[in-house]
Amino acid sequence: MRTPSSGPRPGPGSHRTMSFEKPKNSGKAFTRLFRYFGKSAVLLIASIIFIIAGVVLNTVAPRILGGAITEHIEKSMNLTAFIKQMMLLSGIYAGAFITQSCSGILLALMSNKVLFRMRKEAFHHIQRLSISYFDRKGIGDLISRLTNDMEMVYNFLSNGFSNTVQGTLTLLAVLIGMLSLNIPLTGSVLLTFPLVALIMIRFGKRIKSSTLKNQKQVGALSSSIEESVSGMKVIQSFHREKEEYAKFEKVNRTAMEAAVDMERKSFVMMPMMRFINGLSLAFVILIGGVLTIRNPAVYSIGLLTTFLIYARRFFEPLRQLSSVYALFQSALAGSERVFEIFDSEEEIRNPADPFIPESVEGCIDFREVHFHYEEGKPVLSDLSFRAESGKITAIVGPTGAGKTTIINLLARFYDVDKGEILLDGRNIKEYDIKSLRKQMGIVLQEPFFFAGTIRENLLYGCPGAEEDQIIRAAELANAHSFITRLPEGYETKLIERGMNLSQGERQLLAIARTILADPSILILDEATSSIDSFTEIKIQEGLSRLMKNRTSIIIAHRLSTIKNADQLLVVHNRSIIEKGSHKELMAARGFYYRMYSLQFEKAEITEDMNI
Repeated sequence: MRTPSSGPRPGPGSHRTMSFEKPKNSGKAFTRLFRYFGKSAVLLIASIIFIIAGVVLNTVAPRILGGAITEHIEKSMNLTAFIKQMMLLSGIYAGAFITQSCSGILLALMSNKVLFRMRKEAFHHIQRLSISYFDRKGIGDLISRLTNDMEMVYNFLSNGFSNTVQGTLTLLAVLIGMLSLNIPLTGSVLLTFPLVALIMIRFGKRIKSSTLKNQKQVGALSSSIEESVSGMKVIQSFHREKEEYAKFEKVNRTAMEAAVDMERKSFVMMPMMRFINGLSLAFVILIGGVLTIRNPAVYSIGLLTTFLIYARRFFEPLRQLSSVYALFQSALAGSERVFEIFDSEEEIRNPADPFIPESVEGCIDFREVHFHYEEGKPVLSDLSFRAESGKITAIVGPTGAGKTTIINLLARFYDVDKGEILLDGRNIKEYDIKSLRKQMGIVLQEPFFFAGTIRENLLYGCPGAEEDQIIRAAELANAHSFITRLPEGYETKLIERGMNLSQGERQLLAIARTILADPSILILDEATSSIDSFTEIKIQEGLSRLMKNRTSIIIAHRLSTIKNADQLLVVHNRSIIEKGSHKELMAARGFYYRMYSLQFEKAEITEDMNI
């Protein structure tokens, strides 16, 4: 059966696209983000103090240099006094370096602490969300929120914030410093300001647009590469290498053109800004030189030197602020996307007073259960059955009939739309969710393993198991023999999803992991579908011993594996159409009889079969 989890996902690599979108509500996003500063707000305040100190020192330095030139070179030629002033100037620049370094370190520490809190809360919240949330959002989208979007927040806090504060304060400090020294020379510095503002506005929009386009193409390129690598078996099986290469070449060329366009616009802006900066210096020298020649009592070489330094420093913050704006907007937009995770409600909730059983008998009742994944598309309708404690119940039916959905509802991965599911006579919604799922051992058709050793993966459901218990579980699942043949045995490292083992070996490990967990209710969802007939025969005895006196539910397409079940349920057209033992259903010569008879003629019976 096909659940939403098997549906389309965002393409691989889509999470690599850097977001440059604007936030929906800047004020609200900033307020919520600021709450995560917590005790780190002290670091923020300290870093701002260091930034202010650095700006003051860097603003005072040119004034001291100009004064030293005027007083001790132009007027008195006092070398000793001039050297003392230069030593003072060196101390000021050293102090500015120290304050800037301290502010950078404090901001980096604060940014990492904020990011740590956000990631911790996001991951903790994700663990509580229902499976339906992941069906709707997709894995790629969540990865993007927890990586790229949070990286945007970090980049602004660690770099953009300091550039914003330092740039703004530098502009104000330099402007105040110039006005306090001389208004005409200040005017000469500001002559090119309107031209700078115009260029920043015009080119800033173009660069932002080009950057957004470039980042989208980078994401498309990453997606194309990862999709091709993941689907290499399919590509080679259908001999589509040339076609895939042509598709990639097109995406690659588009990405290159977008990158060239972005760099071209960026490089054009920088030389223009340098030209205007040079033009401003020329105005200062021209106007200052004329004023110095005409009025040497007021104007001096030292004063002119001071304004030359101020002119260079006045335009640098403007470039900083123009680049920070997009970063700030992206950080707020990224934080909004992260906050959307925090705002997602838990659809599967514990009751106010959850029931925690010490043990369960394992009697399961489905009573008039209705369920759908998508509105208007029912998967189960008025489904009722009882699985007796300690008995084996097998569920069979065409692909897409809803067999796996029954398991999902029993484990409360989803809640029923209508009806109820009882365990030992109590609605499963009354149980503590963790306690309920602890009673169940589920072996899926596609088992999942984490990167780690075989031993660590076997212990996942029973961390305190002893060595002999691990080996016994592996022997029952017929996994011990192949594990011991591996060079490192139980210490063999598994790569992501355990892909360095065959599919059959992964299923044997999944069975062993469930055996070790010793659940009260055993659920096998196509657990032997990828195991060869010889191996299957060998593990049937172990599974039979495992299922003895244990409520077991088996979903299987290979009907030969469930002939000895105490009860067979045939699911079709969203409900149970037949139930009974294998002999009873074969004697009835109904739907099950037809499925069993066609088992060796047709690989899969689908929903288009008519009763």
